[in-house]
Amino acid sequence: MGSDSRDAAGIRSADRVLRILDEVGGSAEGLTAAELASRLGLSPATTYRLLATLQAHDYLVRSATSRYALGRAVDGLGRAVRSQLVATAEVRGILDDMRDAARAPAYLTVFRGDDIAVAHVAESAAHPRIGQLHVGFADAAHVTAFGKLMLAARDDDEVRRYLERRGAPAISPRSVTGERALLQQLDEVRALQIAVEVEEYMPKLACIAAPVKSRSGRTVGAVSLSTTADDFASRAHELEKIVRRGAWHVSSSLHA
Repeated sequence: MGSDSRDAAGIRSADRVLRILDEVGGSAEGLTAAELASRLGLSPATTYRLLATLQAHDYLVRSATSRYALGRAVDGLGRAVRSQLVATAEVRGILDDMRDAARAPAYLTVFRGDDIAVAHVAESAAHPRIGQLHVGFADAAHVTAFGKLMLAARDDDEVRRYLERRGAPAISPRSVTGERALLQQLDEVRALQIAVEVEEYMPKLACIAAPVKSRSGRTVGAVSLSTTADDFASRAHELEKIVRRGAWHVSSSLHA
């Protein structure tokens, strides 16, 4: 086979792979191999070969009902894109200013469905980040300030469904794990448009977060500050002003 033929075959395979990802991504319930073959006009053998390659690299996962859905590799690409789009030089500068004003590390998180991605951390030797938080995936939304903002953007029924999917395990002795107590917290977060956690995620640590809003007013992420519980108790009002101002500036940068 000549080089031109090989190039053409490679382009054709890449096109088919992208079309499979588009089709699967557009289906809420996932698609079977037969459905994909029919939609794309491919033979069963070609479809299964391409699906096996995508599954091996974690771009697709296969359910017990033989339906294919997007895998974690796609989510990883999504987080990288959001980080590149959201954590611009302007936004990083805003977080640096927050860190300097608060004398505490500042975080930018973005939301996608049930997932929270830490897109940027502004820290310094004098103000290091929380050891467990780094750029990438973050969990335990029910005990983090930015996670409470994500949950507060949903109604109570949606929060209950989230808890059924993810649970609310105790991360520290002060973690709020009961549905009723968490819903009460989220009511306050909605009213104040600010979220606080004190020693729920880690002993002796506190965090305060304010929502990042899209042009339509939807909560798409958060900016937050972390410090010791004792420091937070003495500077809560100051830190609240800094985080609210930072969230407003980041939101404004997204609308430009």
